[in-house]
Amino acid sequence: MTRSIIYILLYATFNVAGAALIKWQLKGRSLETINEWLKLMLNITFIGAFLLIILSALAFFKALSTNNFSIIIPIATGINFIMTIAVGYYLFQDKLSLLSIIGFILIISGIVLLSLTNQAHA
Repeated sequence: MTRSIIYILLYATFNVAGAALIKWQLKGRSLETINEWLKLMLNITFIGAFLLIILSALAFFKALSTNNFSIIIPIATGINFIMTIAVGYYLFQDKLSLLSIIGFILIISGIVLLSLTNQAHA
């Protein structure tokens, strides 16, 4: 299971980093013309972000090869979700309301319960 967690952490880190770089590149852009799209797509940071997302997929595939599908998916989803919320909050100053925090806790609790149940039956 340790190898699975390492690959899941790599997946989530690459995925969230790639998405954050794309979000950063989109700041202040309207993307209303083909020229704006081409400038974005040929930007080295944007290309690097896509490479990170491809690496995240490869790490995810490796994680899937190390353990049961019904264990890897919920854990990977939870870790990716936690990292996304953290990066949004700290890097992009996303606001979290009390209701969104409660929803976050419920989602993570559900993922943990699913993982524990699936691990017990594995």
